[in-house]
Amino acid sequence: MSVPDSRHVLIGGRKLAWREAGRGPALVFIHGMGGNSRNWETQYAKFADHFRVIGWDAPGYGESDDWRSDEPTVADYTAKIRALLDALEVEAAHMVGHSFGGTLMPAFQKAYPDRVLSMVMAQPVIGSGSLAAEKQSEIIAAREKLLRDLGVEAYARVHAPKSCAATADAVTVAKGVEVTSWTRMKGHLAQWSAMARANILDEISENPAPATVVAGMGDKTASQDVVRRIVEAIQGAQLVKLPDVGHMIYIEHPERFNAALEAHLQRVEYPQRGSCSDQARE
Repeated sequence: MSVPDSRHVLIGGRKLAWREAGRGPALVFIHGMGGNSRNWETQYAKFADHFRVIGWDAPGYGESDDWRSDEPTVADYTAKIRALLDALEVEAAHMVGHSFGGTLMPAFQKAYPDRVLSMVMAQPVIGSGSLAAEKQSEIIAAREKLLRDLGVEAYARVHAPKSCAATADAVTVAKGVEVTSWTRMKGHLAQWSAMARANILDEISENPAPATVVAGMGDKTASQDVVRRIVEAIQGAQLVKLPDVGHMIYIEHPERFNAALEAHLQRVEYPQRGSCSDQARE
């Protein structure tokens, strides 16, 4: 299956784009700071036989318009996700988020608990919201300077290889560079600003949806300590560890990521069939 065509809807006078394939329970993918709805090529193909697979373009990414504000908050992102689900007449969905997209999952579920059937967080990050406001501003300014000095394409060539595991081959790294180069500067800086002011640990519901955290053991962006703290904070969360996988988990080993996601969906959709298949879980 090729990547589905992009579609869009106007929300508040701004274009919000998505791609989708298949029919069935909604399975919604939220990308991080690199790429857009095209990131999920292998997931559309894998899950469209049994799910309505939806991948959004966050504002400032892909075919979506930029935010009006330069400093959207986590609450702004979660409200925009809800608005897209409303437009698509999706009452509730299994939610999958990568990196900053994973950071949004608990916040979305806390704000809109009836809209989340379950959530998978792949390489989630905590954010810098626990730091002093001055330090948050310094983090934002440093990333903006880096992007403006290098430009997006040069940034992708520098950043993507560092995001892959040390064992990643040249083809995988090149794909990571390509996906990262799809990023638009304003969209990236908006997400970076929101993440610098976010703290995922403050966004976790007392009654969380069934959750799985997928961690690449070779990730140098979301450390194992970060992953551990998130898993411990979410009641009942399961952890899937993937050896020799870095931060770009869906690119480096899509078949292993898909297997972890499939096991999660089997666990929450068909609990009578027992637990997940033989994943490397704790």
